[in-house]
Amino acid sequence: MIIKLIFLIGLGLIFYLFIKNITKHRLLLIVKGLLQIGILILFIAGFFKIFFNLPPNIYIKFIFLIIYIWCTVGINVNFMIPLINFIDYKLDKK
Repeated sequence: MIIKLIFLIGLGLIFYLFIKNITKHRLLLIVKGLLQIGILILFIAGFFKIFFNLPPNIYIKFIFLIIYIWCTVGINVNFMIPLINFIDYKLDKK
């Protein structure tokens, strides 16, 4: 019972802070947050889905791991980070 109450209070605090920040920056803040959460879910879920479908050969899994990390860093550094920085610039401008 106490754990449910603590969870409810914590969830309420998170929603309160979320609503408080939305009223300040509105749409850009929502887009930035959804973009960051979406990127995280996409890359982690994609990794696990592919990794567990590979044959049980350690060398293949290791090569996949290296290539996946390399591609993920490349995509994030060259595309996502500039996009998020652009949104931050727009938020700071307002």
